[in-house]
Amino acid sequence: MRTRTLYRNIQRLLPTFEAAARHESFTLAGEEVGLSQSSISKQMMELESRLGQPLFVRAHKQISLTPAGHRLLRAYGFAASQVIDALEDLLQESSRTQIVLSTSTANAAFMLLPRVAEVRECFSGGQIFVVTSDPQGLESSGQVDLVLSFGRPDLSDFKSRPLFRDILTPVCSPDFINKNGALRGIDDLLDCDLLYMQAQHLTWIGWRQWLRHFSFELPKNHQPMGFNSYYNTIQACLAGQGVALGWLRLLGDPLRSGQLVTPLPEFLETEDQYHLAWPVDRRPELAIEPFERWLWRQYGGSIPGFTPSKTERIGSPVTSGL
Repeated sequence: MRTRTLYRNIQRLLPTFEAAARHESFTLAGEEVGLSQSSISKQMMELESRLGQPLFVRAHKQISLTPAGHRLLRAYGFAASQVIDALEDLLQESSRTQIVLSTSTANAAFMLLPRVAEVRECFSGGQIFVVTSDPQGLESSGQVDLVLSFGRPDLSDFKSRPLFRDILTPVCSPDFINKNGALRGIDDLLDCDLLYMQAQHLTWIGWRQWLRHFSFELPKNHQPMGFNSYYNTIQACLAGQGVALGWLRLLGDPLRSGQLVTPLPEFLETEDQYHLAWPVDRRPELAIEPFERWLWRQYGGSIPGFTPSKTERIGSPVTSGL
C-alpha cells in the first residue's frame, strides 16, 4: 500500500515534468499547465527528492536534462503515446460500424484470405474483424456477429441460412503424379501416402467413409499421415507428400492454378451445407446479403478443373477423420 501511494504521488508530478523537460524552462512549463514558475520548481524538486537523483541541470535562467531526466522523458513519452493510441481506438470504435466474422481456419485460409479486398467490399462502410475457431468456426466469446460454417452451427441461439454443399474427391500435386504415376482407379489409393485431417466434428468426412462408399477399406497395415489442421494437410499435399481428400469448394484457387489436380473421376457431394449464421437476438449492423451473394458467386457454382458427371451424396461421419 505504501509503495502504491509513493507511485501515485510520483505520477501526479509527471505531466509537469514532461512540460518542463520539453520546454527546457520552468517558466514556459508553468504557462502551459497554469502554475507559477516557483510552483513548477518546487514540484520538480519534490520529484527529484522522491526519485533520489537530479533530473535537471539548473543554470542561470536555463535548465537541461540529466541522463536520468532523459531516461524518464523517453519512458513517459512512450507511455503517453500508448495512451493516445488507445484513446484514438476507443473513439473510433464508438463511431464506426464493426462486424466480427467467425469461421474455421480452413475457411479463412482458402475462402477469405485470398480475397480480402472482395470481402471488404461486401461490408462497405464498416470494419471487419475475422476470428477463427475450429472445428465449426463458431467462436464462443459472445461477440460474434456473423458465422461462416460448414454444417448448421450447434448453438441454438444462432439463426442460420444454408448455402451450398461441397464436393469431395482425391487431390494431389502434379509432381506427385509425375513421381508415382497416374491413378487408374480407387484401388490405387490404397498404395498411396494418404494425408488426412483428424475429425473434430461430425460434419467432417474422412478417407474411411469416402472409401467405404465405393466399397473399399483401408488395409490394416496402412499408415496414413494425419494433421489437426486442413490447411496443413493441403500444404503437405501441395508439396507432393501424398494424396488428400479434397473439399473442392475450398480449393478453387490451387485447382485453377494447376497446383492441385483431381486424379480420379469419382466424387461425393456432402449432405451438409455451408451456412451463414448470426445471433437470434440481433442482426449484424452491416447487411449480410452482399457477402452471401459473393459466396454464392465465388464458391457456389462450377469448380475449376472439375466437371462432375453424376452426383452421389454422403452424410456426416461418426468416427475419426481417416
